[in-house]
Amino acid sequence: MGEFAARLRQRIEDTEAALRRAMTARDVYAVQVEQGELDSLLRIAADHGVDPRAVAA
Repeated sequence: MGEFAARLRQRIEDTEAALRRAMTARDVYAVQVEQGELDSLLRIAADHGVDPRAVAA
């Protein structure tokens, strides 16, 4: 599961960055899209026991 967890964490990190950009741009639609994506990714992480904040050793 190492590669799955690493890829999932990267997608979460990328989505968080996109969400911050959308918020900075005050793009309401993009904020909603990115927040929805982030919620989905965090749900997937929880379902598979992946800690989204863990750092690869």
